[in-house]
Amino acid sequence: MLVNKSIKINKSKLSQEYNPEIFSISEHAFDVLNDHKTIAQKLKNKNPYTITIIIDNLDPKFWNNKKYVEKTRMPIQSHYMELLYEYFFTEFDHREGNEVYAKWLDKYTAVWKKEEMKKELDDYIIKNELEPRYREKILKKYKNHEKLFKPRVEIKKSRYYNLPSPLNHVDWRNPYDTIFVWEEDDRKVFRKGGGGSSGGRETNSKFIFGLSLINKIKPIKSFLFLYSDDNKLYFIKEFPSLTVPNYDIGCNYHLKNREAEKILSKTNLIEWEDFNELKEVNVTLSN
Repeated sequence: MLVNKSIKINKSKLSQEYNPEIFSISEHAFDVLNDHKTIAQKLKNKNPYTITIIIDNLDPKFWNNKKYVEKTRMPIQSHYMELLYEYFFTEFDHREGNEVYAKWLDKYTAVWKKEEMKKELDDYIIKNELEPRYREKILKKYKNHEKLFKPRVEIKKSRYYNLPSPLNHVDWRNPYDTIFVWEEDDRKVFRKGGGGSSGGRETNSKFIFGLSLINKIKPIKSFLFLYSDDNKLYFIKEFPSLTVPNYDIGCNYHLKNREAEKILSKTNLIEWEDFNELKEVNVTLSN
């Protein structure tokens, strides 16, 4: 029997106090856990639990504030280098250009290895293929050669994620992080899943399926948090049984529908609609 419940979210009533042991995690786990059955088998006696952090979008007014965002100067290619590739993909369409470039990579791999890979493989292609083809055209068109070859930088902005290391990173594409924690040799280790990357979705799916198998036998605790639009972490709720976001399950790690439904039959699933500022979390409780 499924029971639907709603948790109203009001930041003024949420607490920033929580048991610090929840986040007392040593390091990323490097175990080979290729499938959900292996995860269930290896973690069943290692006191696993999950932490879900719903991530509000950062308030736009903070994107230039160093208290909330780290700014890093990243070197990028010169305008000249950019134009070499622009001319190349103008001459060839994208598909044919990729095929031509792949042949060039094969062509120069041997000499690149012979010279002990002291420079980038692309440098051989630039010098021997792109520059002979486009250099004169570029120099003729762009008269300010100093500006053309001048090194450039771009400012990369990374949102701060105020959690203890090694959890202190947020993928800005993620609407949530799901952190899977277990004990290993008297310490806690973790893997992190999310919806922002293919690897994150795969990890998310494998571990949810794997822990759901364990949860059928003995309940796995889950903790739900909110990372707000002003980079504050709020505790929402502790669940006595496995409770995870009902998003991306099966993505990049697919099971047949009937098998997936059977595995998840005792798992609580949460959903929310407010991706800019969380107002409500809907929980489907499996009894």
